Amino acid sequence: MNNKKFLIISLLLIFLTIGGISATDNLSDVQSVDNHVGVANSGVDNSSNILADTNEDSSKSINVTVNYQYKSDNGNITPSINVSENDNKKVNIISKNYSKNSNSYMVKINGTEVLKNLNVSVSAPGYISQWKLVTLDETNNLANVVFDLKATKSYQLGRDVTYQADKLLNFKNADKVLAITTAGVPKLDGKTSENAIDGILNYAKNYISYGRGNILMLRQTATDPIDFCFVVKKGKTLKAAIFLNGSTKCSYLGTISEYMNRTQWNKLVKTVGGENAFSFASLANGWYDGVTFDVLQEAAFHGHICEGTLGGYTITKALLQYYPPIQETGVGNQSPGDITSYKILGVPGDSANDAVLFFLDATSGKRSYIGFNTTSTGAKSNMIAFIRWNDKTNNGTIVVMEYNSKKNKALFEKETGIKGNGSLEQLKYNTWWINRIYKNPASLVNVLVEKDNLRPEQYYYLIGTADNVTLPNGTVIEACNSHGLDYNYIKGLNLPNATRANNVGTKANLTYSDFKNIGKEAATKAKSIFEKSLNVTIYKDMPNFLVLTSAGYVLLNEQSTEGCWDGLFDVLGSRLSRTTLLPVHKATWTPLWFNFVLKQNDGSLMSLYMRYNPDGSWYIGEYNGSQVNNINMSTLNNSALSAAISKNAYPDGNYFSIQSLTNAWSGEPYFDQVMSFLFHNHACPGVQPGFFITDYIQKNFNKTSTQSYTYIANEQYCKDDSLEYILDVSPGLGNYLVQKLTTNEYKGVDDLDEEGILIIWDSKNNIGQAVSLNFKWPTYDLSNYATSEAKRAAQIQAFIDLYKGQENSIVKTNPIVSHSDSRWITQDQYNMLTSGGNGSSLAYLRNLPDLSRNQVLAIANANRNNNSGNMNNNSANANHNSNANSRVNGGSASNGGSSNTGSGVDTSSASSSGDSFSVGLEPVSAASTGSDSNSKASPKAYEINKTGAAISNNDPNYPFYLAVILVMLLAVFAGVIYSKSRNNNEE
Repeated sequence: MNNKKFLIISLLLIFLTIGGISATDNLSDVQSVDNHVGVANSGVDNSSNILADTNEDSSKSINVTVNYQYKSDNGNITPSINVSENDNKKVNIISKNYSKNSNSYMVKINGTEVLKNLNVSVSAPGYISQWKLVTLDETNNLANVVFDLKATKSYQLGRDVTYQADKLLNFKNADKVLAITTAGVPKLDGKTSENAIDGILNYAKNYISYGRGNILMLRQTATDPIDFCFVVKKGKTLKAAIFLNGSTKCSYLGTISEYMNRTQWNKLVKTVGGENAFSFASLANGWYDGVTFDVLQEAAFHGHICEGTLGGYTITKALLQYYPPIQETGVGNQSPGDITSYKILGVPGDSANDAVLFFLDATSGKRSYIGFNTTSTGAKSNMIAFIRWNDKTNNGTIVVMEYNSKKNKALFEKETGIKGNGSLEQLKYNTWWINRIYKNPASLVNVLVEKDNLRPEQYYYLIGTADNVTLPNGTVIEACNSHGLDYNYIKGLNLPNATRANNVGTKANLTYSDFKNIGKEAATKAKSIFEKSLNVTIYKDMPNFLVLTSAGYVLLNEQSTEGCWDGLFDVLGSRLSRTTLLPVHKATWTPLWFNFVLKQNDGSLMSLYMRYNPDGSWYIGEYNGSQVNNINMSTLNNSALSAAISKNAYPDGNYFSIQSLTNAWSGEPYFDQVMSFLFHNHACPGVQPGFFITDYIQKNFNKTSTQSYTYIANEQYCKDDSLEYILDVSPGLGNYLVQKLTTNEYKGVDDLDEEGILIIWDSKNNIGQAVSLNFKWPTYDLSNYATSEAKRAAQIQAFIDLYKGQENSIVKTNPIVSHSDSRWITQDQYNMLTSGGNGSSLAYLRNLPDLSRNQVLAIANANRNNNSGNMNNNSANANHNSNANSRVNGGSASNGGSSNTGSGVDTSSASSSGDSFSVGLEPVSAASTGSDSNSKASPKAYEINKTGAAISNNDPNYPFYLAVILVMLLAVFAGVIYSKSRNNNEE
């Protein structure tokens, strides 16, 4: 027998064997569709349109059994069941009842219709959807239908890794459990990985939940690895199990407490890398110390807890005490969702920048943040300026604050006796901060400038304006580039002193159970109203039922509100990881509200708005006698109707955010798009170029382990928020800067907008490549839409379709992303670009000499040789960071550091002015050589190369290769049987 015949026969035998075993249901055809996103590919469950049972005798029943790959999901996840005829005509479902004893659903359908061949489909969150073709017999009796649903790969990963962590850490015997993960935006097999979070929550439902505030999602990019860290608190100990690179094999098992010794710390760093070590350890110890969820959530967005994170929190608290918000206002031509109460000026690199933007919802994409390196004006990285502007009176208040790092560290050393600049000292310093910020946060902050009656010309000098601004009195403010935190200019303003308020909030004593009950009450009210208004029964885990809420971001009587999420889940099964619960980024002082939306078969989006008041009462929105109103495209295309619903049913000014997010959700965007919309606090076409620009960067300028991104925004609008979120850059990390330029500067040829400058910095060679990123907007046919709201919604949907590679009928020409003005740059040139380039970073880039990489490398080497005595110092103070080092050290724009190497060991000793402890391997003294006796760290998990060498049948070893392949196939087959057995018995 020749080799080819041997291979073919062997493979056929194996596949026939597998097919014979798996073909347990010969009733019908089976098809599977990967249920990628909560709403996507799941269809609309017909049971949301339940008919009155007026003719019981004519109804027909289908007995549908759904078996989940993970046994404990049976009965705990409600599947969506749809029935249609072969021509895809929906068949009305009258009722659907679950029998726990038989683990099946009795589905009654309208038997008066002509029913012959039926498609029965089943979908469930975290599982791959299936449909089967069922043929009725001559008596129209419907047979039983059995579905064996298989989990998506990311759901399997989440379940399996949590199962392993539980075996190692014993959740049941712990006082508390914490999960930290990068899952979500990072992709697994080309798909976002939010299902992994659902896997964690479903396995550990008794220990971990969104509402308990003990699952944290680290902001990462699509190309980053999927990592997990599970932590248990038992008494005074903290023990962690860490899994890296999407592996279910534990990479590190041992202590993660701030009280670990240096040998234990070094073991953690060597095993998981410096970035992961400090990120996981700082979050775990902050959680142990009782820091509130609002701080934990911001720290997860930033990447870790540090002095800058806590400093930004205290600055925010002091600002709200002394200069509380008065009026939301915008800059130039902005949508209603873009207005904010403060404009912020900062120096990127101190983590406090991320904190204030997050808590105040004053993000760069809403044109509320300006920040580049203005230290030449006397500004410091731990300074932040706030402008409270009133665009009706055209004047404002400007306040500059700082947290006094030097003073606070001296006080920390005095009170604790702890000295040193190591990682363990920083963890202890965090604990010291946490113990003080809730007692008297203002004591940790210095107020440097407090001036009132800021005039328009001064305001626009600082924040910039792309085009001329004409004031009501006819005065014209000419277009100008932003100057940011120009401290000398601000100090020199001849303005009267501002008067402080003393807005001290009173903290309530509500418990987790109290907040959970608020969520339950909201969900229960919503179910009752939908039943009464639409004759629709809302059941748990409906993929076409959405909850939007400000819970988790806003405070209620000075307490964080994330507990509401668990109440919503208990009643409705709504979760962020299923994209059926969308927590909307709002400023902390805004109302606690809930909005419920039912997507019906005809495309209607039936919406109900309610607000929870601090006194325990509820406001429920109503328009024209109805509490449930359609807010889909047809309403948006009727300006009078849309405005009336907004005014009457949404008096808190949330209508724009809610209707835009709802209509975008209805279009089934990917998870990374959803997270960008939520961070921005609404959906709009302006956010979406960031998706395409990020894709372009990752495909054309994919960075290595010694490279990092820095982005300078020159045209500032909504897309900057999506860039921040999915490119993992931010002011607090020091790799996202804003110098807003005039239209004349950023407007390129052929309708291209030069959005900003991307710098790919090579820390190994101390050189970088800087390019101007260009975006050309698509063109649309919007002739079918009469209003700006409808046109905006149509464009949002067009962008969603384009991002998924699908056609959209209104798109005439596609968007274009490109780059220009590519220059190789030295360290000095980098410093000039990030300092504003003498007034314009873009003009500075264009005027740089166009040298080759080798020419710039020769200059860098010459500089290094000329300063060999200070080489290490120069490297430590480079004006750039990798994302990894930025997350560890705070990423100061003026004090950067080296990046993690491919070995996973961070040897950086660089420091930043906002987080001035070093993070990395610690020197071990003879007195600190102990080890954690419970630690059994496995070797580091490395990513497997997916591209193998081709095998030729001319190879003399070809028969051997065939034998190996057959053995591997048999092993896989055996593994499937073993895996199925383990899944059925894991709990």
